[in-house]
Amino acid sequence: MTLSSIWAQDRNGVIGSGTGMLWRVPADQTFFKEQTMGQPVIMGRASWEALGGALPGRENIVITSKKDYVAPGATVVSSLAQALDHVEGEDAWITGGAQVYAQTIDLVDRLVVSQLDLEVGPGVKAPPIDPARWRLDPAQSDGQWRPQSGDARWRVEVYVRSTH
Repeated sequence: MTLSSIWAQDRNGVIGSGTGMLWRVPADQTFFKEQTMGQPVIMGRASWEALGGALPGRENIVITSKKDYVAPGATVVSSLAQALDHVEGEDAWITGGAQVYAQTIDLVDRLVVSQLDLEVGPGVKAPPIDPARWRLDPAQSDGQWRPQSGDARWRVEVYVRSTH
């Protein structure tokens, strides 16, 4: 089982507003879809609500402390531990939001980060990537910017656990 986190961030590490995305980069959305298709995606309730519905072709798992919460098209769990138990033995993705990324940064095997060449101002930030724990994998990462798509040019950086 490989557990990976995937997110897009601006130059300052901002990943969203708390209620949604602050940019439109269609090529990155396509990349996200290609990476996660056919595999479970784990997210917090606010991320689920910002989506407006289930991501097709993937089992959607929503973590919430709200009792009797209903998420049509998704499996609802009450804790991160329950979500991880649910996907045990499968490759799965952590897809947000900031709280879930922070809670799982020491549990995941890989970070797949789309760096967007723009600044959106204040917002919700991704957890810091500690270079003592993570190293950039050049074989899986872009060395250069990809072409402009919507609001920004972008590149993918894949981090793997450091062996230090």
